[in-house]
Amino acid sequence: MSTTIAPKALPDSVPAAHVVSAKWGMAAPQVFVVAGFCLFFLYHNYLPLFHSDLWGHVAYGDWILTHGRLPQEDPFTELAAGVPLTATAWLSQVLLALAGRGTDPERLAHVFAAIGLASYLILARTYFLQTRWLTLSAAGTFAAFLVTWSRHAVQRPENFGLFCLAVLLWCVIRSDRRDRADSWRWPVSIGLTLALWANLHGSFIVGIAVLVCWVTGRAIDAALLSGRLLAFFRDATFWRRLWCLEFALLGSCFNPYGFDLLLQTLVFPTHPNLNSVLEWFPLEMKSLEGLPMALSWVMTGVVLRLSQRRMSAVEVLWLLVLNAAVCLRVRMIAWYGPIWILALLPHVAEILSRAADSPALTSWQTRFAAWTQPSIHWTAVTVLLVWMTFAFAPISRPVLGGTPRRADQVFSHETPLKVTRYLHDHPPSGLVFAPQWWGDWLTWRGPSEIRVMMTTNAIHLAPPQVWQDYLTISMAEPGWEQRLDRYRINTVVASVELQPELCRSLEQSPDWRIEFEDAVGIVARRKVLKSVALRGSP
Repeated sequence: MSTTIAPKALPDSVPAAHVVSAKWGMAAPQVFVVAGFCLFFLYHNYLPLFHSDLWGHVAYGDWILTHGRLPQEDPFTELAAGVPLTATAWLSQVLLALAGRGTDPERLAHVFAAIGLASYLILARTYFLQTRWLTLSAAGTFAAFLVTWSRHAVQRPENFGLFCLAVLLWCVIRSDRRDRADSWRWPVSIGLTLALWANLHGSFIVGIAVLVCWVTGRAIDAALLSGRLLAFFRDATFWRRLWCLEFALLGSCFNPYGFDLLLQTLVFPTHPNLNSVLEWFPLEMKSLEGLPMALSWVMTGVVLRLSQRRMSAVEVLWLLVLNAAVCLRVRMIAWYGPIWILALLPHVAEILSRAADSPALTSWQTRFAAWTQPSIHWTAVTVLLVWMTFAFAPISRPVLGGTPRRADQVFSHETPLKVTRYLHDHPPSGLVFAPQWWGDWLTWRGPSEIRVMMTTNAIHLAPPQVWQDYLTISMAEPGWEQRLDRYRINTVVASVELQPELCRSLEQSPDWRIEFEDAVGIVARRKVLKSVALRGSP
């Protein structure tokens, strides 16, 4: 008798669409996050190039490329001759000069848009490592941007510093989750980051401060948790962090000035000329930075009140040091935002994780469950969003073609384009008074032989008396004409919007005549010219 063996039942085949969705599918929250970063990139790509110190940095970089060395004194402001110059942003300046060469100034906008996007993508990844919550990480990144928004309107080497800060914070968070097998990687990575940062911008000192707090906080936590003051001596995490700090200090010394750069950066804010520069003022609650700082304090209080997570000493130190820095110098808000979110976001995640168990939130999660399921359709939407962003952004023109934007669209409205054209047609002789925020632009795009009294990058290099004379003229205070006589200045360029008193005084003065005027600025010359001063002497 033959025996028939029934074949085994084969498992139901999985549809190919399900396999693709499982591997390549995205959910709606991910699409919204991508859309947010697309808008962020478009905003920065269309942001006009500012009329201030950006152009001074481009001019510095071009000088370095032309001469093959770093300048030892300011090459564009002769009244600062003989004052030693520390080129703390020389690498950024070279990169900007390379992007600014040629006939397409939009390439500078492309550089800043790419750097800004990369910085905030790295921050988002860093926050995700803390929370493992994509939408919360994206919201935290957006909050960090809003707090520091006032610093994003001006393109400058500081943007490269923000990129380095983002990389450093990622290394810090990632190293706390490292495997013992690759424990060497993070001290080296942090050291390389600080080496790059120290050549890109003087804000590398912020990175050192972040790491000092990181190490000191661990020592405090070890003492508090164990009840022994010197418990950190036996704490492996403390020594690993100290190792990272040592590599960071070593890396920051790899610059043309060595360890002296660290010392000079520390004393730089004490220069007396900076006391009259707005971004070096102490924080005022009525200022553009005051409102976001106040809101961040309120949010910090609410979050810490609701959170049941222990606040580490590192988080306390980060918040204390950065808050104190902003209160003393308002420009420090650029570094406050990302670190404030880094300290606060784990507490927000703890609050939301407890709230997720509530019946009301569970009901909402059930209703929108379909939106959180990965689907290849959402992936297609995401790809379309990214492509549309690239296609609509000016950065796509070299690839897709198109008409270049007009000069008044590329440059900020306060850029003295017509004034510059007039000066090219009627070159001034001798020293020229111009607003220091236009001095950088005129140095870069003005007549080849123009000699300006002051630039933004020379404020801390000019003798205090020269800077005070500049301020007297700029605000048309009593004695302004005598100051112009002292420096034998025959040509004055003034901003209509920001120097109305000077414009009015020049119009009313019997010794000056307005030779050119538009909605942005004026050019005035003496009716009887003074003898021109020799270069390098007032």
